[in-house]
Amino acid sequence: MNDPGLPIRQVDEYVKFGQNELFFHLVAAKDARINELKKNFAKTGVRKIYISGGLGAVGGLEGLGGILPPDCNIKGINVFFLEKDFFRELDPTSRKIKKKLLDGCIVIINNNDLSSAESRTDYPAFFSECDSTFFVTWDFDNHHWLELSTFLATFSDIYAPSHHENLYLLSRYNWLIAGPVYCSAFQWSRKFLTDHLPQMLLAERSDAPLGMHGAYAKFSFRMQIISMLNQHYPSIGFSNHSFHFRSAEDRLAEWYSHKAHWIAPVLNDVPIRIFDALVTGGIPIVPSSLRLLPPVSAIPREHITFYSPADIINPEELIKQTNELFDEGGRDKMVERHRFALQYHHGETSILQMLSYVADVLDIKIV
Repeated sequence: MNDPGLPIRQVDEYVKFGQNELFFHLVAAKDARINELKKNFAKTGVRKIYISGGLGAVGGLEGLGGILPPDCNIKGINVFFLEKDFFRELDPTSRKIKKKLLDGCIVIINNNDLSSAESRTDYPAFFSECDSTFFVTWDFDNHHWLELSTFLATFSDIYAPSHHENLYLLSRYNWLIAGPVYCSAFQWSRKFLTDHLPQMLLAERSDAPLGMHGAYAKFSFRMQIISMLNQHYPSIGFSNHSFHFRSAEDRLAEWYSHKAHWIAPVLNDVPIRIFDALVTGGIPIVPSSLRLLPPVSAIPREHITFYSPADIINPEELIKQTNELFDEGGRDKMVERHRFALQYHHGETSILQMLSYVADVLDIKIV
């Protein structure tokens, strides 16, 4: 390697950066806000729980142009949904109405709601002006998008990253860093998945693994892996992101049309697609670097297989073994995988986990 000491110097620099006393003043201000919120919620209780539009599919939102569900019952808790781009509001009168709507509420926001520069323009004012609203941010991209993640950690009462990476740095921006709250299957509601279990069990499944990934040029090692695998299996490759505009049924059918799903993380993160594979009855194939890390370490081994560098070069034998594992387990194991993911790795479970953190901080009962 040309410069083996580079990573050490980089870490030393950002640890040094984190010593700046401005971070102390930031968290002191946030702590004062939390204390006021505790007083408010002790008097009023929680009026409503809102989930942002980016997580609307958990409650049955069908596609980008769909109608938001009025509420979603999660183990006895009614959860309501905000429309897409709720926080993009320049009109003072409309902003005042929206602020009133959130008064006395808990709001869970996803990083996808604030992924564009335009969407982030108005949000800080909402956060600061809604002084009776408790904001939780569930961030799927803290492993690589630090510009966004530091913003989200700053403008949230609880910051819940999905991955283990960069926790020290992000904790400088928000001492109430939670979890990680790992990624989970959220593109279909629990009811939708349960209702479609018969189709999953009866579907004809391909022996070729599914593995269509987004193409991100800066992750060149991952791009090489996917390109090499594509030479063996055309069903592994780069997606065109058209899935955002497809129906829930169409997306689900694509997943349950394969026995196995090859998964190439961006870094060493735990991708959502692991749990999309399980909840649709398939077997995820993941890098062996994740084998002993939570939450992958807790997945029963009859439901998952692992690939090595040698398998990337010659994947056929591992695919054969994975398909045999699928065939031997039959429908019983498909049901097991489906129920395991629904119980432990569905978006509703993640929402409950975050609400339990809110209850702890505010010292109130929610769940």
